[in-house]
Amino acid sequence: MELCNQLNYVRSLSAGKAYFYHLSKGGEMCPLEIDRTRLRAPKGGYAEAYKGSKFVQKNVAPQDLAYANPQFIEECYVKPGVDDIYCAFSLRIKANSLGPDVCCDDEVRSKLSSLAKSYKELSGYSELAHRYAKNILLGTWLWRNRECRRLSIEVTTSDSETLIVENATKLTWYDHWDKDAAECLDKLTAYLTRALSDPTEYFYMDVKAKIAVGWGDEVYPSQEFLDNREDGVPTKQLATVELENGRETVAFHGQKVGAALQSIDDWWHEKADKPLRVNEYGADREYVIARRHVSLKNDFYQLLRNTENWIESMNTSNIIPNDVHFIMSVLVKGGLFNCSKSKSK
Repeated sequence: MELCNQLNYVRSLSAGKAYFYHLSKGGEMCPLEIDRTRLRAPKGGYAEAYKGSKFVQKNVAPQDLAYANPQFIEECYVKPGVDDIYCAFSLRIKANSLGPDVCCDDEVRSKLSSLAKSYKELSGYSELAHRYAKNILLGTWLWRNRECRRLSIEVTTSDSETLIVENATKLTWYDHWDKDAAECLDKLTAYLTRALSDPTEYFYMDVKAKIAVGWGDEVYPSQEFLDNREDGVPTKQLATVELENGRETVAFHGQKVGAALQSIDDWWHEKADKPLRVNEYGADREYVIARRHVSLKNDFYQLLRNTENWIESMNTSNIIPNDVHFIMSVLVKGGLFNCSKSKSK
């Protein structure tokens, strides 16, 4: 199957901003506020004394390397007296991967819809749901804030079911989960399986983490991207959201939460040691490499070209290849998958 020049899937998982807060003794929601700090950072970068990649020394005096770089940044710390902080977000789930949102070729639309149909019939969505559920209950979406004294995750679904996992920091992606956590994982997996495969209902959930902290611990929300520097404006700015009382609290961007939930691709190699964030070329930021480089012929676009073969294989064997799990995870992620047609000369 050849791709068409207009092909778009709407994402199936839509995470809202995740906002941090703590509770007063009266139970009122209180913000985690931003500190603005001016500091003198010592010069330690390679480019301060060398140029190029051959260790060519710059003409700098010893005193030049002892001067500091004044910086003006934003930070966030837990107030003394606060033992627990919370981080919460809402998640909407829609079965958008069952077919393209925009597709200019009826044949391509039909084949992609058939692929999703076969995948659904073989319970493929339960595999994706299991992985998303893991990341939700593990608190992967807390990023560096997951390293804390104690962590519990609470999920309330649109079915009014509440699932609670205690000691989430004791759980890992690959290791065995204890009985209570495994039961919550199974229930959330079943719910997400329905949500990803049933277009007739509206599914959503509220997710909340309770994080045990020490007084003065640093909190790590999202940072804002700054195009340029302005005098008197911090060079590092934190994301915020306004609470009901009108006060601002630090937050995660919805995209950062979504990136954590989408970290499920360990199909990139049979001996993969970690799940990557779903990406068409398997971008591995830790090693700055594409695990699904085009030369390996396992990138999304080359695999998608074999849609007819995947459909035939699944209908014949009733087995879902890992490559199809990857294809469907990209379609759940959504995006523009247009194929640019070459211009005639």
